[in-house]
Amino acid sequence: MDAPKLRFPEFSGSWKPVKAGEAFRNSRAKGREGLPIYSVTMDRGMVRRDSIGREIEADAADGANLRAHPGDLAYNMMRMWQGAVGRAPEECMVSPAYVVLSPKPGVASDFFEHWFRSKRMLYLFRVYSQGLTSDRLRLYFDDFAQIPLRIPAPDEQEKIASLLSSVDERIRQEERKLARFRDYKKGVAEKIFRQEIRFRNDVGEDFPDWELRPLGDVATFSKGKGLSKSDLVSDGRTKCILYGELYTTYGQIIPDAVSRTDVAAEGLVLSRKNDVIIPASGETPLDIATAACVLEPGIALGGDLNIIRTGVNGAFLAYCLSMHKRPEIAAMAQGNSVVHLYAKQLRSLLIPLPADEEQEKIAAFLSALDAKIAGAMSRIEELRTFKRGLLQQLFV
Repeated sequence: MDAPKLRFPEFSGSWKPVKAGEAFRNSRAKGREGLPIYSVTMDRGMVRRDSIGREIEADAADGANLRAHPGDLAYNMMRMWQGAVGRAPEECMVSPAYVVLSPKPGVASDFFEHWFRSKRMLYLFRVYSQGLTSDRLRLYFDDFAQIPLRIPAPDEQEKIASLLSSVDERIRQEERKLARFRDYKKGVAEKIFRQEIRFRNDVGEDFPDWELRPLGDVATFSKGKGLSKSDLVSDGRTKCILYGELYTTYGQIIPDAVSRTDVAAEGLVLSRKNDVIIPASGETPLDIATAACVLEPGIALGGDLNIIRTGVNGAFLAYCLSMHKRPEIAAMAQGNSVVHLYAKQLRSLLIPLPADEEQEKIAAFLSALDAKIAGAMSRIEELRTFKRGLLQQLFV
């Protein structure tokens, strides 16, 4: 194929075959004092190192770092096959472990910044890298220079880059919106649970004062049973939740389970509506301090899950545990490489309890914020999927 599937109508003809070394030269310009230091990331391209909280690597002297000029591309030799490439927004320095690509005349680096993250190019970067295992792969410039490319005229390069950059900007806008929703939810939840924000009943009257009760006074505790990833089947007859999915799949509310199993019913522990589940083990104390309310009965709850059954509104309790009581729960967790959380610890946890109707209002309010967060996440994924489709069709 010598031209892409999708093309702007004003362009035609084949793209010119070249090798990567004909489009870029290996810039070895040395850094100098006063220039900012940038890192190359796999998801955000080049970013100032001080913006991501990294130490300036034992600090290579300025003269040992490489200098990148605006528009140069820099890539991480060990991670180029995963998309660790970015374009310099200003004159800066990068680690001497990077390769700095200086575009030759007629080469638009923003075009290549997008192209180098396409599925086809990532495959080629891996093929041309040296090393026997993925953690030892290195893409040296001499090998990069041999990669075959087909490139369009400069004005078509700019047109394609402009389109893809506009999609990236839409994604960034949605990411900023998502961050604002999350920050707002975190801040307002703390004010709610500290009772700095109170709800009123439907006729505008204040609710009674909150009580502070040990969780063991208002709940019973049990454990999930069995179930591992090997027990999951796409068309299984029983819905199920594994403890690891609390970290990867669910928020504080689980309206429905995404996994299924065919394990016999007598070997399962099934949920009741309003159950609250919290991991019994995890990698870190803060990870383990996450709770979710299961809204549907009859869902199989896997091993390594603490099950809390209570007359308290389950959604309210899940938000309280995950957002307000998280530091206290994390402090209860025991262990080093794997931490554990036991029911006997949770029983003593003091929980602030408003009236039932106020619990419902709080849960509904925070759930509405979760819906906004989910909507922003969905729009981001749709835009990323759209961009992946463009990358497949706009490039050879």
